[in-house]
Amino acid sequence: MALMEPPTTSSAPQDPPGRLEETQPGHAVGRNNLRRWQEATSRNVYHFDDDFAHTIRFHLGERYPQVHEDLSRFGAVVPTTLEEAVNHGDFRLNLPRIDRYNGIGERDDHVVHDHSYPVSGDLIYGTGVVTRLARLGGLTEGFAFHYVSNHAGDTGHHCPVICNYETTRLLRSLESFPDRDEIIAKLEEPSFSKGWTSSQFLTEVQGGSDVGANDTRAWQADDGTWRIRGEKWFCSNANANIQVITARFDTEREGTRGLAMFLVPALLPDGTRNHFTFRRLKEKFGTRALASAEIDYHDAHATPLGPLDEGFKNLMKLVIHHSRITMPIAMGGMLSRAYQLSRSYADTRHAFGKAIIEYPLVQENLAHVKTDLLAGTASSFAVAAIQDDIDTGRESRAEMRAFCRLMANVNKAVWCTRILSRIQDAAEIMAGNGMIEQTSSMPRLIRDAMTMEKWEGSQNTMRMQVLRDIERLGYDQVFLTTITELGGEIDTSRPERAALDSAIDHCRRLFDEIRNAPFAQQTLLSQRLLVQLGDTFAYWALVREGIDQATDADDHKLSAAELFHRQHLEPSAGEFDDNYLALIAHVVDGYKP
Repeated sequence: MALMEPPTTSSAPQDPPGRLEETQPGHAVGRNNLRRWQEATSRNVYHFDDDFAHTIRFHLGERYPQVHEDLSRFGAVVPTTLEEAVNHGDFRLNLPRIDRYNGIGERDDHVVHDHSYPVSGDLIYGTGVVTRLARLGGLTEGFAFHYVSNHAGDTGHHCPVICNYETTRLLRSLESFPDRDEIIAKLEEPSFSKGWTSSQFLTEVQGGSDVGANDTRAWQADDGTWRIRGEKWFCSNANANIQVITARFDTEREGTRGLAMFLVPALLPDGTRNHFTFRRLKEKFGTRALASAEIDYHDAHATPLGPLDEGFKNLMKLVIHHSRITMPIAMGGMLSRAYQLSRSYADTRHAFGKAIIEYPLVQENLAHVKTDLLAGTASSFAVAAIQDDIDTGRESRAEMRAFCRLMANVNKAVWCTRILSRIQDAAEIMAGNGMIEQTSSMPRLIRDAMTMEKWEGSQNTMRMQVLRDIERLGYDQVFLTTITELGGEIDTSRPERAALDSAIDHCRRLFDEIRNAPFAQQTLLSQRLLVQLGDTFAYWALVREGIDQATDADDHKLSAAELFHRQHLEPSAGEFDDNYLALIAHVVDGYKP
């Protein structure tokens, strides 16, 4: 049957070359403004303003100049090569998949990533971020790179980076472990393509935050080796070279007392695959380039990570605690990028004859985003700095160790939730353009932040942990004593000191209210308590940085602290007058494209 010939005539004239789309003068103006916006957002994310650089200088002191140079180089790569690779890998047709068999038909479950995945990985690991974080006293330095890297959103590598440094610290804390130095060298290799990655698998289908319900078993074979049998429900970085997992070594011990921590290698010493298989990859709402799987263990070979009965204690101390310090820092990097996108958009988008940054409603929205970005960053890096002091022995008091644990949990609960909300506020500035995947990374930042906010303990988990610590360990007094001591660094003549003292008094009243309430009411009151604790500490951290910044004749952070106090600690204070308009304008002032 012959093919039908196409018609030789047309009722409509053919478009001449170069005229496929019609553009009127107004369209050209709007598209040119979008082009100016894209040019602005491709500039160095570290140089966008001086506030984050000041935070790092504040904490690093004499180490700052070299770190600043390294961050400057990396900051130029993030919005260009790195973000381009991450966007490509996050495209729905390029997401990770499982190949179950190798080329000769042997079962060889492994994750296949898009070709952009090692590109982004080599850029991130190439900063030496794992080595920086793994060094005792190196958290503030290492987290500076992690924060900047997270401007690209979830890359599929940020979770492994944190697992690598936590595993490295864990291995170094043990008296001995087979091939420890070789494993650490692989984990600290400043190259994704040449190094190893680690992962941490705790969650089982019957228990997420209820780790004591875990039932994957560890048993010892006749030859003395340990084997793992069971399943894990949520295994991010499923293709890791080594896995840190929990398993029940003693069924007679209930809850977490019967759990130990084990290292499971992907390959056995003879090069064959260890005995575990993938069921499927999770199709997540966000963090999609991070391959998260369900894994079955068929008597997989494993090695205990330290004494069996100390496994859960080490897990909480060296893994979970550090992960909770990390989360608001990582999400803070995402919020910083969201602010950059929306702030530049407000400078270049015109409506009713002027740039929308000139409108007070836009300025106020951006000022709230910027204020919480500065406060959350100051708070998160303050916690990291306290941990650095503890790790290096500069701080040896038990009260400060308890305070650090408390604030890691509080920060995780308060700031991850608020950062997610503020990313959505930043997207509001861009209206419909903020929802278009091809236009910017804003939609992915929202998805990634919404997903990441759930990691390492839900909000209710954090609230209940704090309540238990108050009841059993007296953490209410730990907080009040420590924050009062820290507040003493602020001169009593400053208005910020009076505001901080008032916030501390509010914390004291909430603690008393909880102590005197029935348990059910305590659980509900914990929501208000954690927010007040988090905001009080963040206000102190931001004021402290602001006073230091003001020595360079820059009162940007102090202005943000004033707005933060009005917004969170005393929301009924102040009027919408000329002073308020000047305040919000000053908070968002700075970078211009």
